[in-house]
Amino acid sequence: MEEGLALFDAALADAESAVVAARWDPAGLRARAENGELPGMLRGLVRVPRRAAGAGAGNAGPLAARLPALGRDEALRLLTDTVRDHVAAVLAHGDPAQVDVDQAFNQLGFDSLTAVELRNRLNTDTGLRLPATLVFDQPTVRSLSAYLAGVLVPAPPSAEDTLRTALERVDDLLAAANGEAESMRDRLATILQGALTKLGGGGQHDVGGVMEKIDSASDEEIFALIDNDL
Repeated sequence: MEEGLALFDAALADAESAVVAARWDPAGLRARAENGELPGMLRGLVRVPRRAAGAGAGNAGPLAARLPALGRDEALRLLTDTVRDHVAAVLAHGDPAQVDVDQAFNQLGFDSLTAVELRNRLNTDTGLRLPATLVFDQPTVRSLSAYLAGVLVPAPPSAEDTLRTALERVDDLLAAANGEAESMRDRLATILQGALTKLGGGGQHDVGGVMEKIDSASDEEIFALIDNDL
């Protein structure tokens, strides 16, 4: 009561045309400011220490640190389980298994506040700076997990890119060969022609078969195909 009357007296004495009486939690405001979640109009209410260079959203969270050691399928399963755990916690579900990974977040009971809470949890876990519209852009656990996998677990290079890299290595070898470049080029032409025949399944002009074999070959197989005969 006394605090309200004091605020009322202060408002009457203030020359501003619009006054709002509010009680702020400085610790909460500071925590939100440090996470970059405080609206711009409120940033003047707290002072936040300057971050050291490299600190912030670019730092990998605990989840991101585990993903490089996993295969892509395992990483996606881990991300799906993690997102579902966070969804269950935000919605106060006792068992994450109750969360349908294909049901839309708005059907699960999400609103704007719980959407932001989920985003904040994932920011902490992944080290990313995810948008506030995350659950609207990726409306299910499955689609959100796939989105995070695309960011945190980049797809391996395609067979075409792998072959191009191998050929660039060959080009570098030729450039360093000096006087032997011509004879090496002839040998390489023979090797590559043999490789095309082998990948083509018996016909050096079977381009479709060659591309099919390249697409199914691993990185190691493509490099070995060239390296073994050099």
